[in-house]
Amino acid sequence: MFRHPLFVPSLAAVLAVSILASAYLIARNGQYFFKSQASDIAVTGSTSMDFTSDLAVWQGQFTRKAMDLKEVYAFMKQDKQVIERFLESKGIGPGSYAFLSIDILPQNKTVNHYNDEGDLVDREQIFDGYRLNRSFKVTTTDINLVERVANEVTELIEQDVYITSYPPKYYYTQLGELKIQMIEAASQDGLVRAQTAVSGGGGELGDLLETSIGVFQILGTNSNESFSWGGTLNTTSKLKTAFVNVKQRYAIE
Repeated sequence: MFRHPLFVPSLAAVLAVSILASAYLIARNGQYFFKSQASDIAVTGSTSMDFTSDLAVWQGQFTRKAMDLKEVYAFMKQDKQVIERFLESKGIGPGSYAFLSIDILPQNKTVNHYNDEGDLVDREQIFDGYRLNRSFKVTTTDINLVERVANEVTELIEQDVYITSYPPKYYYTQLGELKIQMIEAASQDGLVRAQTAVSGGGGELGDLLETSIGVFQILGTNSNESFSWGGTLNTTSKLKTAFVNVKQRYAIE
């Protein structure tokens, strides 16, 4: 077959141009791709703060049981007066404690009936009086006082008051202000992380595009408690540590 002598060089020229054009497009698109990928940076800033509770809540419950409702209520009234004198003698004034409503619980007991051969033939529920429960609550900023009084509650048992004492719970009344300080500190930590990462690579950090605040985790200081998905609020430790994360996304100039 006859071929024109200029056909081969022309074909080579076309291929060369195509390769150059493809390389240009790939380079251009690759440059855009890498530029787009590096257009922003996401970081997580965090902080923790130790603090001491400034409010204690101590609860207890006393109970009485008798066959007659009026009789058992009279016993409860006497016990309430004994507890009031006990609290006030320890330095806890009337404004720092409160008595909750009385729970009235009718009681029954099971009586088994047997035949002459000793076989169980019937069970019967028989009324066995009333049990009354009443709780009281002490709320004070004098944490040392409430801890001492809670440990001395056995004095009430010696006065024939059937009482159950629960461990004090500890709170912090300035928690709202503390959270604001922590959000600011965590945000600043995130900004420093982003600036360090971008400047270390020769870039320049741009505007803040997005931010979100995580849940607060408040644990006992040096405890073995764990974070939870919905946040944690420790009330059993007087010394606490709070944690929070702030997620941020910045533009890269």
